[in-house]
Amino acid sequence: MLAAHTVLVIHHEPDRYFRALCARFPALHFIHAGNDQEVEKQMAERKPDIILSFRCDPVSTATQTMAARNPCVQWIQVAGAGFDHLGDLGKITCPVTNCAGVLSRFQAETVMGAMINLNFGFFRYQQQQQQKIYKKLPWRSLLGQKLLLIGMGHIGTAVARNARHFGMHVTAVRSHLQDSPEADEVYTPDKLPTLLPQADFVSLHLPYSAATHHYFDRKMFESMKKSAYFINTARGNIVDEEALVCALQEQRIAGAYLDVFSKEPLPQSSQLWQLENVLLSPHYCDSVEDWHERFAAYFAENLERWLAGASLHNLLKK
Repeated sequence: MLAAHTVLVIHHEPDRYFRALCARFPALHFIHAGNDQEVEKQMAERKPDIILSFRCDPVSTATQTMAARNPCVQWIQVAGAGFDHLGDLGKITCPVTNCAGVLSRFQAETVMGAMINLNFGFFRYQQQQQQKIYKKLPWRSLLGQKLLLIGMGHIGTAVARNARHFGMHVTAVRSHLQDSPEADEVYTPDKLPTLLPQADFVSLHLPYSAATHHYFDRKMFESMKKSAYFINTARGNIVDEEALVCALQEQRIAGAYLDVFSKEPLPQSSQLWQLENVLLSPHYCDSVEDWHERFAAYFAENLERWLAGASLHNLLKK
C-alpha cells in the first residue's frame, strides 16, 4: 500500500533535505520540481497524491494553484506559515496543513533586531560612517515604549515575548478577544483608530488573503505618530505600498523595516530603495541557516501521522 504513494516536493533547492526524506520513507516515491514546467510535467506524468509545497520564485502562484487543485492530490503540506501561493483554499478539495510556528522564534528575533536598530539609529550611524560624519544622535530606551502587534498568532506571540523582555508595553489586535498572556492588552480590529496614535512601533503579523489585501492603508499611516516606526514581515500586499512610500517620503512616520513587498523580488524601479529611513531585507527574515531542514522535518512528522491515519498538525482545512 505504501508503495502507491508519490510525494511531490515543489522547491527549487531540495538538495539539503530531499535524500533524508527518501531515506526515512523508503517505501514512498519522492519526486521534485523546481519550476513551472517541471511541476506541470510531474503532475501530468506521476500524479502525486501528496505535495510538500515551498513558496519559491521559480514556481508561479498559478502553477502552485493548479497542482493543489488536481484531484489526484490527497494532502498538501505547506513549507511555511503563509499559504497564499496556493490560491483560494476553498477551491482545494484535500486537507491542507502548514508549518506555522516552526520558524516563529527566528522571525521574532529579526523583528526585535529591527526595532533595536531603528530605535537606536544604527542605520543612521551607518549612513554617517559612510560619509565620515562623527555626530551623536539622541535616542530613548525601548523600556516603556508601546508596541502594537496587529495579529497575534505564533509569530506575534513570539515578538510580544521578546518585546516584554525589553520592558515594552505590548498591545495586541486579534480578530476575536482571547487570552493572550504575552500581551499587556488585547483588542479587536475596530479599536485600531484609537490604538494607532498611541503606538511607538506597529508590527504586522497577519496572513494574506482577499480580506487582508491592502488592509493597512493610507488612513492607518495617517493615524500613526510621526515618531513611530512601521514593521512588516508578513506579506507585502497586506499593505498599500504606495501609501507606505508616501508616508515615508513625507516623514509622516519615522521609518520602517520591510521584509516583504507587493512585488518580489523588489523591482529596481521601486522608490523604497531610495529612502534613507527604511531597512529592507529580501523576504528572508525567518530563514535561519537550516530552515529547509526544519520544514522538511516537520513535514516528515506529519507524514508519519498521515500514513498512520492520525490527525494532522496545523490543519488549515479538512
